[in-house]
Amino acid sequence: MMQLFHNKQRGFSLVEMMIGLVISLLLIFGVVAIYVNSKRGYSLQDGMAHQQENARFSIDILLHDLRMAGYDSSVIKLKPIVAATDGGSTTSDSITVQYQSITDCLGQATPANSCTNLSGNPTTFSCAVNRYFIDASGNLACQGNGSTATDIIADGIYDMQILYGIDTDNNNTDEANYANKYVTWPNVTDATRIVSIRIGLLSRTPTDVASASNTSTIMNLNQSVSVTDKRIHRGYVNTVMLRNWSDPNGK
Repeated sequence: MMQLFHNKQRGFSLVEMMIGLVISLLLIFGVVAIYVNSKRGYSLQDGMAHQQENARFSIDILLHDLRMAGYDSSVIKLKPIVAATDGGSTTSDSITVQYQSITDCLGQATPANSCTNLSGNPTTFSCAVNRYFIDASGNLACQGNGSTATDIIADGIYDMQILYGIDTDNNNTDEANYANKYVTWPNVTDATRIVSIRIGLLSRTPTDVASASNTSTIMNLNQSVSVTDKRIHRGYVNTVMLRNWSDPNGK
């Protein structure tokens, strides 16, 4: 007599399926969280690197032109600072410098007889007359004298404040060309006593990196700047001597 054996087949119970589903969801959420955090960390590092690179480039350009300000290959004394504005607490400052050069800050050919000496008269050689300012979009920009065009030097530089170092004693010693005080442009009573310039820049990351908007007040030299966004902000301050403006009166 044959005996029939019946294999009992069992599947997953509802409870087991629910437990498996929960474990799977937890694993998926973990993988998603790791991805999101990694992407956020990358965005933060990339934004800060972009910010620092733009700030460093802006400082290099500004310091180069300020060191060159007033340079000429002759004995003629050029005005290093042709013009400047002070934006106070509402807008950024601007500065226009000149030095002997065949090209301006945009690489354009400078016109002949474009320099201005201490008497306000034009010279017989070409000068770069470069105006540095913050444009309406919050970028460091320059306008040369090769044309009326302007161009962005670096993006994300949204505020620039400038102080002018004044040599008040002019005591004809080794310290004669060092600044005794720093003032804003409206408080410069004698431009021939400017021996150094202090520039403060505020930069920000190109995109949002924080999860929530934040309002903060940042000091940039003598001015406070209020910002509300999700970006990271950083300030930079540099002081440069006007090398070609030492002892302008021949003392």
